Amino acid sequence: MNLPASSLLACALLLSAVPAAQAGPAEDYIAARTKATAAVDAAVKAGKSDAQVGKIEDAARKDLETRMVALVGPVRFAGLGKTPQFSPETLRRDELGSDSPDGLVFLDESGATYVLVSPEPVFADWLKARAADEGAPAALKAGLPAATGDEFFYTLTVGRDAAFSNYAALAPQAGPGEQVDAALGLFSQDVAGTTPPDTIVVTRIADGRVTIGSADAMAQAPDMPACTAAWTAASAKADALLEAAQKSGKEDDPRWGEGFKAQDGASKAYRACFAKAAAGTPFLAQATRRAEELLAVMRGK
Repeated sequence: MNLPASSLLACALLLSAVPAAQAGPAEDYIAARTKATAAVDAAVKAGKSDAQVGKIEDAARKDLETRMVALVGPVRFAGLGKTPQFSPETLRRDELGSDSPDGLVFLDESGATYVLVSPEPVFADWLKARAADEGAPAALKAGLPAATGDEFFYTLTVGRDAAFSNYAALAPQAGPGEQVDAALGLFSQDVAGTTPPDTIVVTRIADGRVTIGSADAMAQAPDMPACTAAWTAASAKADALLEAAQKSGKEDDPRWGEGFKAQDGASKAYRACFAKAAAGTPFLAQATRRAEELLAVMRGK
C-alpha cells in the first residue's frame, strides 16, 4: 500500500522525535578516556614542556580515576590495601604502562599479590585496542573470554614490565555466574628456560566486571629431569646458531632470528613437558588450591 506524502512526513517527524539511546557510564568513561589521550598526544606533538604535558595528564588521570571509582563501585579485597591505584600509570603513548588496562589496582603490603578490577565494557574496549596492535596473538582478537587463555594476556594485564610464561593450566572451582581462567607460571624478562614456575594468575568475569589477579604460588616445584634433558638438547642448538651469528659480525645474519626462535621453542617444549609431568602430582593440586584462595579474594566483598 502506498502512503500519501503527508503520512510519510508525519512518520518521519515522529521517528525524529524519539530520543536516541542514552550512553551509559561505561561509554562515557571510554569517551572521556579517548578525549584525554588525544589531549596528551596533542600537547606532546605541540612541543610543550614535560611539566606542561604532566599538568594536562595529571588532570586527565584524576578525572578518569574519579569516573572509574564510580563505575567499579565500593569493593574490598581481603588482605589487600583499601586505597587502589588507578591504571594505566600514564596516558603518554609508548611509555611503560601506557598500554595497561583501565581499572583499579589493589596490592598487599609486599606487592606480591596484585588484583586489577575493571568494568567489563571498559575492559573489552581496551582489549579490542590491544588486539589491533601489531603482532597481537589471535586469541586477543577473539575477545573475551577467549583471550584469557593466552599467556600474553597476563603479560599485558598484570605483568607490568615482565612477560608471563604459562607452565600449566589450573581449574579452580568457579561459582554460579562466574567464568574463571587460571594458570601456573612465571613472570620474567628473559627466556624462562628451566626456571620453575612460582606465580598463580587468575581471571574472573562476573557481576559486570573483569578481575585479574596474580600471587605467589607458595609451592615448591619438583625437579623434572626428563624435561631438563630435553631443554638442554634443544637449547644447545639455539646456542650454536647464536654463537655462529655473533662470530659472523653481521647484524642481519639470519641465524640471529633462527637462534632466538629455537631458544623460544626450547623453552615452550620444556613447559609442555612440565605440564604433562606435573599432572596429578601433589604440587599441581597445591597450586590449584592456591588459585582457589586467590579467586576467593578476587570475589571481594
